[in-house]
Amino acid sequence: YGFVDRRDTKIEELRTFASAYPNSSLRDDALFELGNTLISAGKEQQGLQTYDNLRREYGTSTLVPQAMMRQGLVHYNANRSEQALAEFKAVVRDYPNTQEAIQAVSTAKLIYVDLGRVDEYAAWVENLDFVEVADGELDTATFESADKQNMEGNKDAAIKGYENYIKQFPNGTNAVKSHFNLAQLYFGKGQKDNALPHYKYVAEKSGGEYAEQSLTRVCEIYIGKDDYVAAVPYLERLENQADIQQNRVFAQSNLMKGYYEENNYAKTLDYANKVLAVPTIDNRIKSDAHIMIARAAIATGDEIKAESAYQDVLKIATGETAAEALYYDAYFKNKAQNFETSNASVQKLAKDYSSYKEWGGKGLVIMAKNFYALGDAYQATYILDNVTTNFSQYAELVSEAKAELASIKSKEAQSNSSIRTDGN
Repeated sequence: YGFVDRRDTKIEELRTFASAYPNSSLRDDALFELGNTLISAGKEQQGLQTYDNLRREYGTSTLVPQAMMRQGLVHYNANRSEQALAEFKAVVRDYPNTQEAIQAVSTAKLIYVDLGRVDEYAAWVENLDFVEVADGELDTATFESADKQNMEGNKDAAIKGYENYIKQFPNGTNAVKSHFNLAQLYFGKGQKDNALPHYKYVAEKSGGEYAEQSLTRVCEIYIGKDDYVAAVPYLERLENQADIQQNRVFAQSNLMKGYYEENNYAKTLDYANKVLAVPTIDNRIKSDAHIMIARAAIATGDEIKAESAYQDVLKIATGETAAEALYYDAYFKNKAQNFETSNASVQKLAKDYSSYKEWGGKGLVIMAKNFYALGDAYQATYILDNVTTNFSQYAELVSEAKAELASIKSKEAQSNSSIRTDGN
């Protein structure tokens, strides 16, 4: 209480002095001290007005640039950035080469960094002959400006800042981190095509703390676009460079799929076996490996290996992979002439995986073959007619059903059955 009381007394005494001694050589000192005291007392407007009075009445006083600096700092601390900049620029313009001008440039730089407008700062100081600004300082200031926006959650401003940094300093000391942060921001906004070139830039820089994560992201983005041709070279690099086991398994499991897409079945099998050799993989990845072995075996005509692999898939698979495995379970049982158990697999496929319509339709063709083999031509043709009617969006499946239907009718016609080739 006593301190506040003394401050109020000081304000009154300074006002009295300034009023009573208008011609005193100390009057400018009194006004300056009065402005300072009013500001510290929380009387901002009165303090700013007092500084204005000092500037107007004592334009040549050495205290004027100090008063202007104080005014700029008051605006800066109150987050009135544009007014603060105007004051600091006025100090630089009217009192160049002074200590206050140098301080004004330094404080203005902080504001420009806060506002993400370092390029404006650079353009301004370029014309000041008493300030030397090295490229390294601008590099750091431009990066820090973008980074500040990022840390404060201003994502659009941060993106603009990092893009601006990369444009001005493509080989700058903070280029890698700027590309990485920019990629992360775009990726977080779901703009993966915008993120990709920045992740690739970081991934191409060997080593570094962001390289592995960026390499993994490049692979993820290409795989998300089903572009395995583009993904494979990055997946190969990730497998060789990854320090994190999870990333290495990710690379191997997707190389397995990528090589399958390229019809490179030998490498598909190699990588499927690599994946299965990892003791800690989850069932989803294990199921993917078994399905790749099975598909590669089917593609190369190795049905013994395929049948074994599909049995492994059945033990752990879910969703569409399980539907595929059940179809092949029915397929191989049909080939082994186990027609009843083959039908049971088709029924399970229809019951438990009805949402996977194409596999269900393929299963019905197997069921028709089973019924015909069991002597029930009527049931076989009924099922095949159903497939041709209800699965018209699957041209290959309908074609297979029609071919099987024609074969059955031809055979029945030859054995003088009641089913005629023309369908009547």
